[in-house]
Amino acid sequence: LFIETLRKHPPASLTGRVCNTAYKVPGSDLIIEPGVKIRIPIQGIHRDPEYYPEPEKFDPERFSEENKATRPNGTFMPFGEGPRMCIGKHIFYYIDLHISSL
Repeated sequence: LFIETLRKHPPASLTGRVCNTAYKVPGSDLIIEPGVKIRIPIQGIHRDPEYYPEPEKFDPERFSEENKATRPNGTFMPFGEGPRMCIGKHIFYYIDLHISSL
């Protein structure tokens, strides 16, 4: 329930990073050079029908173990990803764990 809410309404609509090594975008000739600033549109990814059919529909079943296995990594990141992700992620999962146990 909470996770689907975060998909529809992430705390941040985008996140930014700076490329530190050359990266070739899969399926293209585009190379992102070190030092280039990148914006990742979290809200856009969360509402992409390729990853979330009927993205405007509230459907907590999207996050069942079976359904999660069908989506590529990096398509759900309400708190960002990697070592610089929002510390709120840990607080959220702590709260979710306690509420779920009630």
